[in-house]
Amino acid sequence: MSVLAAPAAPDGGAVRFGIRVRLFLAFVAVAVLSVVACALGWLSYDRLGGTLDEFAESHLPALGLAARLAEEGGAIIATAPILAGSRTEAEMDAIRDALGRRLTALRALTDGIGGGVSDLRPVVDALGRNLSELDGTVRHRLALARRNQEVIERLRWLHADFLDEIDPLVADARFNIQSALATVESGRPSAGAVRTLREENRRSEAVLQIGANGNLAVGLIARAATLATAETLDDNAGFLDETADRLQRDLAALADWADGVSLGQLVVQLLDLARGPDGSVPALRREELETAARGQALLAENRDIVARLNGLIARQVQAVESDSRAAAARSAQAIAFGRSALLASAVVSLLVAVLVAWLYVNRNLISRLTRLGDAARAIAAGDLKADIPLGGRDELSEMAAALLVFRDTAVAVEEANAQAIIDNAQAGLAITDGEGVIEFVNPLAAALIAPPPGGRAGEGGGVPRLADRLDAEGAARVAAFFAQSSAGSEGVIPALSILATGRRPDGGAVPVQVGVRPFWHRQQQRYIVTLTDMTERLEAEHILERTVRERTTDLQATNDRLEQAIAEHQRTERDLREAQAELVQAGKLAALGQLAAGVGHELNQPLAAIRSYAHNGRKLIGLGRVEEAEGNLGKIADLTARMANITNHLKRFARRPDSRLGAVELGPVVQGALSLFGNRLREEAVGVELALPDADAESGAPLRVRAEEVRLEQVLVNLLSNALDAVAGAPVRRILIRAEMVEKGDGEEGDAVRIEVRDSGPGIAAEPVGQIFDPFFTTKPVGTGLGLGLSISYNIVRDFGGVLSVAESGPGGTAFVLTLNRA
Repeated sequence: MSVLAAPAAPDGGAVRFGIRVRLFLAFVAVAVLSVVACALGWLSYDRLGGTLDEFAESHLPALGLAARLAEEGGAIIATAPILAGSRTEAEMDAIRDALGRRLTALRALTDGIGGGVSDLRPVVDALGRNLSELDGTVRHRLALARRNQEVIERLRWLHADFLDEIDPLVADARFNIQSALATVESGRPSAGAVRTLREENRRSEAVLQIGANGNLAVGLIARAATLATAETLDDNAGFLDETADRLQRDLAALADWADGVSLGQLVVQLLDLARGPDGSVPALRREELETAARGQALLAENRDIVARLNGLIARQVQAVESDSRAAAARSAQAIAFGRSALLASAVVSLLVAVLVAWLYVNRNLISRLTRLGDAARAIAAGDLKADIPLGGRDELSEMAAALLVFRDTAVAVEEANAQAIIDNAQAGLAITDGEGVIEFVNPLAAALIAPPPGGRAGEGGGVPRLADRLDAEGAARVAAFFAQSSAGSEGVIPALSILATGRRPDGGAVPVQVGVRPFWHRQQQRYIVTLTDMTERLEAEHILERTVRERTTDLQATNDRLEQAIAEHQRTERDLREAQAELVQAGKLAALGQLAAGVGHELNQPLAAIRSYAHNGRKLIGLGRVEEAEGNLGKIADLTARMANITNHLKRFARRPDSRLGAVELGPVVQGALSLFGNRLREEAVGVELALPDADAESGAPLRVRAEEVRLEQVLVNLLSNALDAVAGAPVRRILIRAEMVEKGDGEEGDAVRIEVRDSGPGIAAEPVGQIFDPFFTTKPVGTGLGLGLSISYNIVRDFGGVLSVAESGPGGTAFVLTLNRA
């Protein structure tokens, strides 16, 4: 392809007076007019600036102070109800501090306004006094609420003592009545028995009446502490007075009964809470309601004071607004002058700009640029025969000459590259027109869509069409595609991708992937056809499908076997866990059975002491020695607490354990396990030595392990039971329980706790040591053990993530070591 020479500028000669100089002169003229407009604007803005300075220095600060005064007053109105509704003194102090800061800021703002409004400071001082009174009222209300809460707490304890006193009296009366009835029914009635029956019947009725009226009085007193209005409080007080009168009458019936002295004292205390002269619940609640009403009145007064303050602020704002309007009028005059001056300069500048734009830019530059741009767009769209406007002696004429060279060069390069791309492509490529007539074809495509034998032309008149080179089905789809493309809607880009059968040059059929897509070539729509030989791909797909079917069948069979194995494993694991839970519970119940005799002895001792103290107490009360009787009652309470601890510990030990693990303090668990063997340790004279650290050496907290409390105690009970059995016939009977913190081995992180239980028995033979944790293995005589204790303990410790092992065993005794994770 020949290289085109760039044409010379039309009319010959260089550019002397170009676009740059012309535009520069035009912009200089516009700039001079702009400077004149700026000078006029500066004069007008100077006058406006003086007015604005006056406004900023005098009026704006006054408006700001007034706005801040209104803001602080609004904040006080919003915060005062929160102060009145405070629930605690800490909350009240915090709100009172916030109000104090607001009031201080309000006083500072009042001083800043100066002599503008003379009545502001007295109103602020009145507001401060109001807030101080409101603070005192709220403090008094909180004190009353605290006293009311203390009285209600006292009422709860008094009610509990009242119920504890009623039940024994009713039980004694019933017992005496039954004894008297038995005497009467035996056929040997006596005057004493009949008198006892009447007296005990009268007392039991009085006690029951006191119990009913006392419970009613407790409910009315508790209700009085929460009533919201004085009217409901008066109604409740009326019912409470009636109930108190009935209590006094019923209490008079027991005046001569020595066993009713404590009950009488409790009733008197209850009556004091109901209508006593000092600190009765209704009186406290009435005073609390009156204080709350006083607080609401102070809130209303607070709102009135702040309203007065806002009125004074409004007066100040009105004065400032009047001055501001005068300043605004002066500013408007300055703005009007500046507007007129700027308008005149703008009209002149606009006239000059219009003349420049119309006479030179539009007629000389824009029209030529438009024609040149149209030519460039036509060339970019593919029209390489577009007309390029030439003429003139400026920069635009040079651009037109350069565009002409570009157009001619592009035509030559395009024609050369198009055929080279098609011929050298690695895929079969062809180009057709809008009716499917083949215009270009590369060698690879010619090998896939060869013409039918006997000629090169198509079947319809000698034109080579793409449809004629494919099988019948592919030809029909290609023909339909070109027909649809010719009649298609604007904006829709059609495309076709089908699998058809082509023809090799030797006449053999070949599977071909045919893709047809449109493109534009020199403003004409053409279609590029890509042809791919699919022979190897189809064979690979057939092989892959057969392999996938075979692998899917194998995987399905393996998956079915695996699901069956998993289901069987889950069922076996569930059965093992249920069996282990049952074995754990059975082991605990067996341990409790062994401990039953010792626990019975532990309970018999305090029961005998209680019987003795109770008998002595009745005698002392009959002799009027009440203080000594109270001492006996205190000892009885201590003994019952001791019995309750024993039974509660047995119940806790017997319940089913929790499956969740947590931090368990080691000391109480060890003490709990030892308490179950207290009687046996004393009877068999076994010494116990404890070596437990009081606290963690690093943190100072009690030593804790990761376990579950009930199951850990069961493990220690099993180890202690075996140790007691081991030292039963030993000359020295001693058990050592020691705990210490150790480091984990085998690269594990964290610390562990090592618990050792050592006895002074004869030890275990060497052979059974390896089987000692097997289920049902025991070295005890027949009938004294099932062989489950150590097996259960071993599994429990393993569930904790720990290890239970035999550290040593010999003539000097046996040591079991329990290693758990530290919590």
